[in-house]
Amino acid sequence: MTAASLGWGTVWLTVVLMKVAPGWAPGVTAAEWISSGFALAGLAIGVFTLRAKLAWILITAVPLFANGSLLVLPWIVPDPSVLFAR
Repeated sequence: MTAASLGWGTVWLTVVLMKVAPGWAPGVTAAEWISSGFALAGLAIGVFTLRAKLAWILITAVPLFANGSLLVLPWIVPDPSVLFAR
């Protein structure tokens, strides 16, 4: 879950910087690469953490979905600047 938090933190920090200080904001591509790196690491750790018991599957499902949603984010919102369009 730490990797998912770092990845989502990267995404939201980029979005906030695009609104507050556009000159300091990193590029969308750089933010996607950084967050995808965290998501892939977290997804790999989550897959290796799975056990056969139902409790382990339920507990591990949270970070798996968090990291998986971070990986599909570029297809859902291809350009974060549209979030601030008026």
